[in-house]
Amino acid sequence: MSVQASRQTDDAGGAAGAGLTVGRWTARFAIGLLLLLLLIDLTNAAHVVAFAVGYPYELDYGEGIVWQQMINIVAGHGYAAIGIFPAIVYHYPPIFHLASAGLAALAGIDPLAAGRLVSLTSTIVMMGLVAMLAACAVPSDDTRIVRVGVALLAGLMLAGCYPVVKWAAVMRVDMLQNALSLAGMLCAIRAAGRPRLIVPAAIAFVLAIYTKQTAVAAPAAAFVGLLVVRPRVALALAALCVALGATALGWLQWTTAGGFLRHTFLYNINRFDLSDWRPIAFQFGLLTGFILAAAIGAWATARRLLAGPGPGARIAADPTQTAALILLIFLVIKTAMLTAMLKSGSSNNYMIEWLCGVVIFASLALRPVLKSAFVHSQRLPVLTTLFLTIGLPLQAWAVPSAAARIALARSREAGLAQLVAQVRASPEHVVSDDMVLLLRAGKPVLWEPAIEAELAHRGLYDERGFAGLVRQHRLGFFITRGVRGEALYDSRYDPLVADAIENAYPHMQEIAGLTVHRQ
Repeated sequence: MSVQASRQTDDAGGAAGAGLTVGRWTARFAIGLLLLLLLIDLTNAAHVVAFAVGYPYELDYGEGIVWQQMINIVAGHGYAAIGIFPAIVYHYPPIFHLASAGLAALAGIDPLAAGRLVSLTSTIVMMGLVAMLAACAVPSDDTRIVRVGVALLAGLMLAGCYPVVKWAAVMRVDMLQNALSLAGMLCAIRAAGRPRLIVPAAIAFVLAIYTKQTAVAAPAAAFVGLLVVRPRVALALAALCVALGATALGWLQWTTAGGFLRHTFLYNINRFDLSDWRPIAFQFGLLTGFILAAAIGAWATARRLLAGPGPGARIAADPTQTAALILLIFLVIKTAMLTAMLKSGSSNNYMIEWLCGVVIFASLALRPVLKSAFVHSQRLPVLTTLFLTIGLPLQAWAVPSAAARIALARSREAGLAQLVAQVRASPEHVVSDDMVLLLRAGKPVLWEPAIEAELAHRGLYDERGFAGLVRQHRLGFFITRGVRGEALYDSRYDPLVADAIENAYPHMQEIAGLTVHRQ
């Protein structure tokens, strides 16, 4: 080779090396910025949940009814037949209620705080499980730093999802159910190589279903995935789940005189309401960055699973591909189940389990960037680099600030305390959209507006009888969110009941953002 040719080769190599170095530092900057903003999100979330646990009033509409259900279940009165008044529906199986009651009794703390602590602990466990599941799906030929990076990003991204932060410390069943479902799926994935793990997997799946009866996505994904790679293990898992679940169902049906299934299925089916699509679209808009990243990760994973001949045998031989298959099936099932958000009364808690799958595949989409940043220099496509340096960091900044939410809650405390005193002083029972107020005043929740409206719509509740009680002034007063003509009010009070309230309790006063209806 001539001196001139050698010099040209060195120049070309140096230019390529400089380009690769720029790519490496771009990747490191992108990952570093994303981590920084996700850690800010985590700090923001920590402020919110620390405040929420000790906050004595309602943070979500369903907290009060869950608290009352817990009281009744522990007292042995759960899942009883409903009348005109009282009329309490038990939306979910009893695992969360029992866990909250147990924590309250053992720690000697307020039942509402105990329920929120169960949710908070479950959320922290979820973050760890999401990280472990993401690490399970990283290809075996990737380095340890890539696997750790994927796991860390997956766990932190979960705290960057607004629905997760919102529900992390409320007295609702969702976070415990999600933690149990993820634990079952992790055990099921590892059961492909260690079949004995189907026992804890089955126990976790059954506990999840008896926390929230719709928790079918994780066991279904585990069964289908294992059926491809380990048919005997899949069938054993299914048999054990059925045996445990049927035993628990038989016991609950017997002890509740058949009321358990009546409440959790017959009474707990809401109408589909397509008019409520705008807030749903807004919720998905807040998560655009994570969703796009997850789509990239899911597509790359599917291509990896299908590449080459004999995918079934190849997936069975590689634990990381087995994990990827089960997680991909899980994401597909949960995406299909998002249609439940169109039900009346639904909220973004329906997105939480789906978001666990989303952040797992979003983190897997970042594998090439982690490899470029820390393993070897490889050029990143321009669009990918722009997305990582602009799109995902903007997504990580989408969670509303803690200060604004905490300030709003604190601004209502004096008014809510005033309402508690008024409820306590009432000689008659009070009906309230904010049911925590009733329990704080030492009064039981005897009628839940939203579910009674749903039951009346399907002919399962006698709203005429209740309207008659209202017209007879058999109740102290009503506390509602909003007034007649507003969508939320009208969804909870059908025209027959709304007419009775309007005529029998015509005087209205607004306190702490709530409307009090008096005679």
